[in-house]
Amino acid sequence: MSNNTKTPAKADLTDIRIIIGLALGLIGLFLLIVAIFGTGPEQLAKTGGINGNLWSGVGLLIVAVVMTIWWKINPDGGASSPSGH
Repeated sequence: MSNNTKTPAKADLTDIRIIIGLALGLIGLFLLIVAIFGTGPEQLAKTGGINGNLWSGVGLLIVAVVMTIWWKINPDGGASSPSGH
């Protein structure tokens, strides 16, 4: 008799999605801090008035949140079961 009951997958912190999400989140937070405290008029003049650190930080944080939500919604990531079924 085979056991066809599936055990629910749990989110694993070694999943590449959460590692990438955390790394991008940390970089995004760093860029936001630099944008808030380290951007002066001379830096804004170089970029045509656009705060590149701010927009890059926001973009990285959005990607980090999406990766974290994806990891939480689909914890098994399409991996097959250990028995091969």
